[in-house]
Amino acid sequence: MERICTTCNGTFLIHADEAAFVQKMVFTFGKKTFTPPLPVQCPDCRLKIRTCHRNEQYLYKVRSAFSGKDIVSINNEKPVGPKGDPSGGEPFKIYEQDEWRSDGWDPLSYGRDFDAARPFFEQFAQLQKDVPRMALISLGNENSGFSTGTAYCKNCYLINSSENCEDCYYGKLLQKCSDSMDCSYLYNSQLCYECFSVYDSYNCQWVSFSINCRDCYFSSNLTGCSNCCLCTNLNHKEYHFMNESLSKEEYEKRLTEFRGSVSRIEQMKELRKKRMQSMVRKYANIVNCQDCTGDYLENGKSCKDCYDVNESQDCRYVTVGVNVKDNYDCSNMYLKPELCYQTLGTIEVYGCAFCLFVFHSQRLLYCDYCFNCSDCFACCGLTRKKFCIFNKQYSQEEYEALVPKIIAQMEKNKEWGLYFPSTFSPFGYNESLASEYFPLSQEEAKKQGFHWREKDARDYKPQTYTLPDSIDATPDSVTQEILACAACTKNYRVIPQELAYYRKHTLPVPHKCPECRHVERMKLRNPRKLWKRECSKCKKELQSTYSPDRPEVIACEECYLKEVF
Repeated sequence: MERICTTCNGTFLIHADEAAFVQKMVFTFGKKTFTPPLPVQCPDCRLKIRTCHRNEQYLYKVRSAFSGKDIVSINNEKPVGPKGDPSGGEPFKIYEQDEWRSDGWDPLSYGRDFDAARPFFEQFAQLQKDVPRMALISLGNENSGFSTGTAYCKNCYLINSSENCEDCYYGKLLQKCSDSMDCSYLYNSQLCYECFSVYDSYNCQWVSFSINCRDCYFSSNLTGCSNCCLCTNLNHKEYHFMNESLSKEEYEKRLTEFRGSVSRIEQMKELRKKRMQSMVRKYANIVNCQDCTGDYLENGKSCKDCYDVNESQDCRYVTVGVNVKDNYDCSNMYLKPELCYQTLGTIEVYGCAFCLFVFHSQRLLYCDYCFNCSDCFACCGLTRKKFCIFNKQYSQEEYEALVPKIIAQMEKNKEWGLYFPSTFSPFGYNESLASEYFPLSQEEAKKQGFHWREKDARDYKPQTYTLPDSIDATPDSVTQEILACAACTKNYRVIPQELAYYRKHTLPVPHKCPECRHVERMKLRNPRKLWKRECSKCKKELQSTYSPDRPEVIACEECYLKEVF
């Protein structure tokens, strides 16, 4: 079935499995049942609108609305929307995590009646502004106060979307890692630096799309390799330089040529870029999957157009998920979420739709920041509650009578079936996850109805120190200096643990800020979008994240394996 997107006016398809899934999303209220309508926005617009409500990496110093003390938060005190406009003009109330979890306040005290004369989303946006939110989203961390979206991490700094890590700095999606810095999509690895999509590896630097490697540098697509530099598409090799086998002595001599200097490292990065451009690429990063399309998929079955998803089945349009089952149009779904639709940010939920940050809950609709709840509609900030609407407690009979009336009003206003509008996000587009998935200029973002976070002049002071080219010439006092990014001029600092790491591994202090380093790593991955391609070797038809106008040589799995083995 083909439709026109109501947001971008582009055409998109509704697949048969999509229509069948929506019919499985049955919400029962007494004798009345409801299923979500088929989507009226294309998959890209749905993902963009959903992820504009998530900030993963930008932290701000704010004042707790509970205690008045200074805390670190993902929310800026300055709103991004027009003053007085509930769509973004009022700041959120922010509590420190322990304050938010305490008995010092009652989320039901913010309860209110639904007003049938006003749009649903307008009323819910005001509830979001009134009910306090946690400064950061984390669980069970130790000495990791500048991290969000993390759990059970120790001594970590400015990492996000990560679990079970120790002594890691500046990273995204790190799982069971230690002593690693400036890495993204790193799993079960130690002593890694500037690595991207690397698994089960040790002491690697500037390595991407590799598994089970040790002591490798400036390389890509390696499996089971050690002591390899500037290599691509190698399998179980040792002491290789630019895919050439060398003696241990000759290899180590070559290796010393780039150590410790920014200028030498930049030269090596350019060589790596050229080698990666000429290498044969597998059509997608899909491992041990059946009937799956997308990228970065592992151990999956019937996952279509999904990205960064593992151990999952029967999904479509899911971005970032672990143990996901029967989820459509969802993002950042963890630990067995099942039968969810148009939802972002969950841990172990069932039967939820149009929700944002709901954990250990069941049968929630249009809820935000709700934990250990069930059968709630349009609630925010609740814990262990049931049969609530707009944070007001009802009996089961009252709940089942009122929710259908609200849905009927939403249907009349053409709100039912839509996600929270982008205009109600507290984040500027440029500080949200959406900007990573779909980069836009300020003009483009505002034209599409998103907010924009303007630069803060306080983040662009003149630097007090000029970094040397070599780590050997960098003094201890650099940790007291204000540095300016060589790319965007934004200020950044070097913490003592970071400096010790650079010295231990003979690495120069980066001349770019953590944000620009992150953006540079993200350029290594393709957009979350599929195109029809042919294998360059056997001409088999493929669905790939490499667009047809790109120059890379793309191979199906069978032809790619012939290349690397």
